[in-house]
Amino acid sequence: MQKLLWIVFLTLPCWLNGQPTAKKVLSSGDYAGWKTISGQKISAGGQLLVFEVNPQQGDGELQVVETASGKTRVVPRGKGAGVAPAGEFVLFRIAQPEDTLRKARLNKVKKEEMPRDSLGLLVTSSGAMIKYPGLKSFSFSEEHPQWVAFTLEPRANRDTTRTGRRGKGPGMTGDDLILYRISTGDTLRFPRVTEFVCPKKGGSVYFISQKKDSLVTWSALHRMDAQTGGISLLFTSPGYMKKLVTDEPGRQYAFLFSTDTADTKVYALYLGGGDAEAPRLIAGPETPGMPAGWSPSENGTLRFSEAGDMLWLATAPTPRQKPKDTIPDEEKPRVDIWNWQDPDLMSQQLKEVEREKKRSYAALWLTGEGKFLQQADSLLPEVMPAGRGKGELALGVYDLPYRRIRSWDREGMADYHLVDLRSGERRLLAKATGRARLSPRGRYLWWYERSDSTIRVLPTGDPQALPRPVTRDLPFPIYNELNDTPGSPGPYGIAGWSSDERYLFLYDRYDIWKTDAEGREAPVCVTSGYGRQNQITLRYLSLDPEEEFIPGNRLSLLSAFDHQTMSAGFYNANLHEAATPRALVMSAHYYGTPLKARNSDRLLWTRESATEFPDVWTSDLSFRKPVKISNANPQQAQFNWLTTELTEWTSFSGEKLQGILYKPGDFDPSRKYPMVVYFYERNAQNLHRHPVPSPSRSTINRAFYASNGYLVFVPDITYRDGFPGQSAYDAIVSGVYALAATRPWVDLSRVGLQGQSWGGYQTAWLITRTGLFAAAMAGAPVSNMTSAYGGIRWESGMSRMAQYEQSQSRIGATLWDKPMHYLENSPLFAAPQITTPLLIMHNDNDGAVPWSQGIEMFMALSRLGKPVWMLNYNGEPHNLKDESWANRMDLDKRMFQFFNHYLKGDPMPEWMERGLPAVRKGESLGY
Repeated sequence: MQKLLWIVFLTLPCWLNGQPTAKKVLSSGDYAGWKTISGQKISAGGQLLVFEVNPQQGDGELQVVETASGKTRVVPRGKGAGVAPAGEFVLFRIAQPEDTLRKARLNKVKKEEMPRDSLGLLVTSSGAMIKYPGLKSFSFSEEHPQWVAFTLEPRANRDTTRTGRRGKGPGMTGDDLILYRISTGDTLRFPRVTEFVCPKKGGSVYFISQKKDSLVTWSALHRMDAQTGGISLLFTSPGYMKKLVTDEPGRQYAFLFSTDTADTKVYALYLGGGDAEAPRLIAGPETPGMPAGWSPSENGTLRFSEAGDMLWLATAPTPRQKPKDTIPDEEKPRVDIWNWQDPDLMSQQLKEVEREKKRSYAALWLTGEGKFLQQADSLLPEVMPAGRGKGELALGVYDLPYRRIRSWDREGMADYHLVDLRSGERRLLAKATGRARLSPRGRYLWWYERSDSTIRVLPTGDPQALPRPVTRDLPFPIYNELNDTPGSPGPYGIAGWSSDERYLFLYDRYDIWKTDAEGREAPVCVTSGYGRQNQITLRYLSLDPEEEFIPGNRLSLLSAFDHQTMSAGFYNANLHEAATPRALVMSAHYYGTPLKARNSDRLLWTRESATEFPDVWTSDLSFRKPVKISNANPQQAQFNWLTTELTEWTSFSGEKLQGILYKPGDFDPSRKYPMVVYFYERNAQNLHRHPVPSPSRSTINRAFYASNGYLVFVPDITYRDGFPGQSAYDAIVSGVYALAATRPWVDLSRVGLQGQSWGGYQTAWLITRTGLFAAAMAGAPVSNMTSAYGGIRWESGMSRMAQYEQSQSRIGATLWDKPMHYLENSPLFAAPQITTPLLIMHNDNDGAVPWSQGIEMFMALSRLGKPVWMLNYNGEPHNLKDESWANRMDLDKRMFQFFNHYLKGDPMPEWMERGLPAVRKGESLGY
């Protein structure tokens, strides 16, 4: 017997080691270390791939990958990288350690006095890493980066770990500019630099320096020659210089300059380079063509056209020095006057007041002709050059007559004018038209006509021409067929134009069509109906950010989405010929938009599924032999994750619907599971999106809840105008019952409901009509449509009326035309019927739904003696801010406790049972 016991004792460890280890359950403590990937870059030649891997809290890293060898360099705390065209170097910021920044925050250090980042320069050929502390900014030429330029705090302030006041001393302004030559490591240093520019296609560096003395400020403009490293002084004078720009090769430069010493300055525009090296004044208050009383403005854009033949500037009424205030503030009335005739509501005006004070208008200097032309003014405030500004035409937009009706009509109308940039001539093209745009060279004006759901094309060269409905003969709709709001459906959109602007390429639900802008040829489906036949949506992907036209001499990359399986991938096709597109890759994943190297076929992209994190992959344009180059969250394998299932059912109104069911990774069909229903319009297309564990900003985290033993059901909803609440009921409740009927492991006695914003409203409405749900959480719910209808979206200052008449709230009429629709769709008026415990989150800085809506619901249920709680995160908007980690963790915990109590029988936490009085705020959390 003793021998037998020894055998059991000796073999027990081996037997235990052979058993599968139970996977961990996600906890809120796992959130901080879960990483995300961002900042993907690829060198022009495709030799180098760069991206950031950052935890949700703490210090991240920059990863630099050599494509050929797969060698990876990791830079702790690297961020915001720039990559040289041939991959010869990577330039980036090195952030301060999070612990250092946290200590500074604890010590109440002001933002401007916080420890600063450092500059990091990685030379890939040698692996050398060069660092400079006290970084302000950096830049280098996109195409000829012989030198890199960066500014640092002046040497006296350079201790990056030091906190406290930074002073520049008498006569000091600006920062230290460092110019670093990549090939030799030589450096040049210049003090008191306020601005610098590295031309896109040139290697020179231009910079402004300033020096103050007791009486005057001197400004100077310098240029460093890329080949010799020599420095030229181009301009110096007492005064203030700003807005330095160059053309792409760096042959021309321009800046604003003022000799005014007062705070309010009047600027003039100077231009240098070209045939005349020294800068000369080209635009000021007295310049011919400048509107009387106007001058160049510091508040707008200053830029050269791509060809360098045009210099765009901003002008505005000349600023005046404010007179000295002789009236005490308490003697001044403070009043906002709302006038029914105002184009913009007073609430919107107040939101935009600073922008309006700085409003400027586009003007143009023709560099070859030496001519100034004012392009925009108060009668045509917006002038936009066609395409990338390579042509001589622009589109002028005037919407003042239509702005007042935007409170209840969001279709957005304007009058559109053709502007000749070289003569300044204007001609009205279209009046009271929805959003219109010019073709890349301005040959046509085109827009989507909502009255008959066609795309109209108007030749701009013929004043007598009429708009052509180029899509009239298409056999399929070009508008969103799934639109279920009262407003007109929007178009699927366009892919682009042919290089001669003869053909406009556009979309139906599945395919791509080539239409003749001249109206001579019938539309051609260039994807040969393949998308519709297979229920796959095909869309053109432009891989060149500078591309203007659909290329006709090569295959184009298309994204693909299969509506039957929710799979995705890529095809290719020549869009100038009707042919069946060729599949490159299709799989049960979601793919991010590829990033292509400018001068090679190398691609960088992400791929994800419900169980696969969106790591970075690389391939060529064929997508053959793809290589995964990141592994951001290997710890996921240790956790009880989830699986997904695409579900289908027929709603109470007879519609075929789909939804996603998330199940725990250790799902056991012999058990009964609690379930939380989350919803927001349609979501089935997101079957293969990856849920990253993170604390809530307003909604449940599906991975977290599934890991903790919940089913999560996300049903699609379709709506009928005038009946948004009933539509949600017909879809959601039918979906829950359909699940339970076919899946006995769904515990109908333990089903919760959760929604935010539009979903929060429907959550509140649903519990007035059914006792199905054991608990419900509504974030930012509209509880009373009659009061919400007349309210303001405080984030923008705009009226909420259009939302009910045309958009998401789906009433489709005014309050006075159909008052019963507003009453019947308002949860508040059916509050006595509610039997479901309700948790509300509504924050006092909500700019979308007035937080008084949450208060109305809370007060009604409180008076009726029904269990209700409301969370108000002070100063937070509609959804908790991404950076509000403490608030997000708090909401996540309270929502989880709430559902655990009602769906799992956990004890009620203190904050629910006894509340948390204001006098204990900040002392106890009541968990």
